[in-house]
Amino acid sequence: MIKGKLYRDPRNGYIAGVCAGLAEYFDWNVKLVRAILVIAVICGSGFPVFVYLVAWYVMDPKPEGLSMAPGDTGGVPYGARPVNMTEVKARFAKLDERLRLIEECVTSDEFELRQEFKKLES
Repeated sequence: MIKGKLYRDPRNGYIAGVCAGLAEYFDWNVKLVRAILVIAVICGSGFPVFVYLVAWYVMDPKPEGLSMAPGDTGGVPYGARPVNMTEVKARFAKLDERLRLIEECVTSDEFELRQEFKKLES
């Protein structure tokens, strides 16, 4: 999920934080981004190193207080938005209803009958 501005993250990076910044921006696993870079450096010429150095120069470092919540696309720093208890209660009510429907389906006689038919087929 793409967020507002792309920053490099030197606090979570090994060299300059370019991979950590890209991983946070695109909501990818940082180890995957680093592995792709290492494989590109090993398999390629010096081009991946050149791209990394250019990104290091071009990308601004992430500001000190900017820590985004996972999946937050509003650009609001983590913890800045107060939790609305009415919204939380509504979410739990929806989850409770879904769980009730799942339990109803799994404990029904029809579900048990389908399971027995699957056992007979195999």
